[in-house]
Amino acid sequence: MLALHKRIVRSAGVLLILSGFFATLAPSAVAASTPAPTATPTLTLTGVPATATAGTHVMLAADLGIPLAALQLSSMPAGDTVFTPLASLTADAAGSVQYWTSPKSTTTYRVEFAGDAGGAAASAETTVAVRPRLQFTATATVYQGQGVAFGVQVSPAHAGATVVLQIKRGDTWTPWRSLVLDAASRASSTWHSDRQGCFPFRTWMAADSGHVAGASGVHVVLVKNANPYHVPTASAHYIVVDISQYLLYYHEHGHIVRVFKCVTGRPSLPTPLGHFRIYAKDPHMSGEYGPRRMRYLGLYAIHGTNEPWLLRRFPRNYSHGCTRLANRDIVWLYSRCPVGTLVWNVP
Repeated sequence: MLALHKRIVRSAGVLLILSGFFATLAPSAVAASTPAPTATPTLTLTGVPATATAGTHVMLAADLGIPLAALQLSSMPAGDTVFTPLASLTADAAGSVQYWTSPKSTTTYRVEFAGDAGGAAASAETTVAVRPRLQFTATATVYQGQGVAFGVQVSPAHAGATVVLQIKRGDTWTPWRSLVLDAASRASSTWHSDRQGCFPFRTWMAADSGHVAGASGVHVVLVKNANPYHVPTASAHYIVVDISQYLLYYHEHGHIVRVFKCVTGRPSLPTPLGHFRIYAKDPHMSGEYGPRRMRYLGLYAIHGTNEPWLLRRFPRNYSHGCTRLANRDIVWLYSRCPVGTLVWNVP
C-alpha cells in the first residue's frame, strides 16, 4: 500500500510539472497564431499624360505591389471639394492596374487600398491638368486683298470668354486680335491682307479655374500675288486660262476674284493660245456643254460639262479645244462676264 501511494504522489508531481510547463507555453503559442502587424505598402498613382486636352484619353496607372489587391478609384474635378467614386479596380498578378478616363477639366484622382493580410491601408493622389480644346479654321490660300476667314470653337463651352488670335513673327507668337466667344462657344473674324507671303496663325486661351492655358493647331495662310499675269486694272472683267495649270482665273480691275479648275483641249485638239473676246453668250445649253456657254473664237468656248469627274484628274486635257468648267462655276462666271470680256489663254 505504501508503494502504491508513493507512485500516485510521484505521478501527481509529474502532472503538476507538465501543467506548469504548458501554462508557461500557452501565451507564446497563442501569440504565434496571431498575424504580426502588416507594414504600409507603397501605393503610387500617375496620370499619362500629365497634361491633356479636354476630352482626350488619359491613362491612370496605380501600383501597389500586392497581387489581386482591391482598389477604389475616385475623382475630384476642379471646383469640387470632395472626391466622387469613379471605379472599383482589381490589381493584376504584379500588383498593378490601369484605368482610362477622359477628363473635361483639371481633375485630381485618388486611389485607395483598404488593407488586408498583405498590407495596411494606403492611398495616393495625382492631378491631371486639362487645357480646353480649341478647334481653329482658317482660309488656306487667298490672293492679295481677298478676305481670310478665321473661326474657332472651344470645348467645353466657354460662352463669353476671350480667345486670342495670334500671329507668329520670327520665333514668337504675338497677340493679334481678341475674339469673344458667343453663346455657342464660337467666334470668327476676317482679315484682308495687303501683303504677300506665308502667315502662321493660331488661337490661344488663358488659364481659368478649371483649365490650364491652351493653344490650337497652327494654320499657315498663303497670300499670293493678286495679279500675277499683269492684267490691266482698267479691265472690269478679264479671264485668264492657264493651260499648264488647268486653271481659269477670273479678274476684276487687275485682281483675281475667283479661280476655277478647268478641262482644256487634248493634245490632238489643243485649246488655242492668245488674246480673244467673248462675242456670244448662250444661256440655254445642255449635254456636253452643261447649262451655259460663252464663245470667244468660232466654236471655241468656255462652257459647263456632263463629265464632272474629269475635273478631279490631273492633267485635265480631254476636251475638243474648249475650256470646260464645273456647271456651278460656269453659271457663276456667266452671270458676271458680259459680251466683250477679254479672254487670254496662256501656255
